[in-house]
Amino acid sequence: MEFSNFCACGPSGYALLKQRVDACAGVGRSYEFAHCGLPAGCAPNQAHVGFWKKGGNYLLYFRPPVAYKGPDTRLRDFFSRGDVQCFSGFQTMVNCLQSLERPAPPPQDSPGPFQRLNLALQEQVLGQEQAVLAASFKLWNHACKREPLRPLSLIFYGPTGVGKSELGKAVAPALNRCIGEERYRLVWTELNTFTQVHSVYRLTGAPPGYVGYDDPPVLEAVRRCPHTVFMFDELDKAHPEVLKVFMSILDEGRCTARREDAQGSRELDFRRCILLFTTNTDLSHPERLRLGFAPPPRTAALPSPSPAASGAAGLAQRLYQEDESARLALTRSGVLREIAGRFSGLIGFKSLDRTARAAVTAKQIAALGREYGLNVAQVSPALAQALTPQSAVSPRSVVPMLEGVLTPVFLSHTALAGKGTALRLSGTPEHMQLSPA
Repeated sequence: MEFSNFCACGPSGYALLKQRVDACAGVGRSYEFAHCGLPAGCAPNQAHVGFWKKGGNYLLYFRPPVAYKGPDTRLRDFFSRGDVQCFSGFQTMVNCLQSLERPAPPPQDSPGPFQRLNLALQEQVLGQEQAVLAASFKLWNHACKREPLRPLSLIFYGPTGVGKSELGKAVAPALNRCIGEERYRLVWTELNTFTQVHSVYRLTGAPPGYVGYDDPPVLEAVRRCPHTVFMFDELDKAHPEVLKVFMSILDEGRCTARREDAQGSRELDFRRCILLFTTNTDLSHPERLRLGFAPPPRTAALPSPSPAASGAAGLAQRLYQEDESARLALTRSGVLREIAGRFSGLIGFKSLDRTARAAVTAKQIAALGREYGLNVAQVSPALAQALTPQSAVSPRSVVPMLEGVLTPVFLSHTALAGKGTALRLSGTPEHMQLSPA
């Protein structure tokens, strides 16, 4: 059952609904539909939807509470009224539901697929709304190009454990869903193992006679998939020579392979690819000095965005300012200016606040439940807050604590493992319980 069915069921459907609700009200009960699918942008994505008659009023309620973060202003207004909505009569409630079924006006600044891409990535990366919006904007702009001249190259920077790698892993699946085909593939590379100068050969291929000549280089994945999403994690751990390998790729979209392909060509074409880099280096303060005693070079002040700019134009100007500010910080950290200027964008991730960290905790609990064969679809917000430490090195460091606390609870419900039953975790850290969601 979908919530949209209530918005478009027609006169006969509404007449039958009224008959059932009135009959249930006669015995003091509500008329409820379990596990209804909710519109995209709702959290959770399904809930119990109930109808209740009290006196001459009709009430519509959702269990558990629903929050809407999508672009449709009508749905945003509807769900912001509360989890229990009261209508002066049945027809008033019908009019409200029918208004949600009418086609929504298209966004003025961005196409529908961009909004879907942003929502898909926001669902995967919690507490980084501005960073995800910036990444979605740049990703969709590149995906729309028919003949790109160079690949999209983004650096995700910020503290450890705040969602940089998580966003990188979500890009290819989200883009494929938005365009409706399996076009993009992810290739993941940990650059913390590229600490020696000779490790660059693992990207491009070793010369004949060298160890590793027969190993497939990382960058040759583009021969198998021209739309590869390359994820290079922990750029700050790699040898400086590794970054130089990317100069021609970032600028011209091409580089020369060590070996020929089946057609005798040695050219690798990256123009349709997406190159993502992560670093824990703080690039949010371009005025910081380099190590040593030399003062930083003089730089011109960045232009301020026009006060009148809004929508896509305003977002583009804001991202340009943030890009240039981060580029300056990148050059002060020792990266050559000619390399720093070649990246398409630098996107900053902030430290997570306690609310976002509690949401991450709930997501980690669900992932841990899947390891035990349990579908933990809901976690009590109060319990998620209680299980989230006041301070932690990173959200990742919380996982061993959660595993130690939750393993006895999950093992006591092994009878439900593998059955797919949606479960809700509630209670206190000392007395937790799993029940049907």
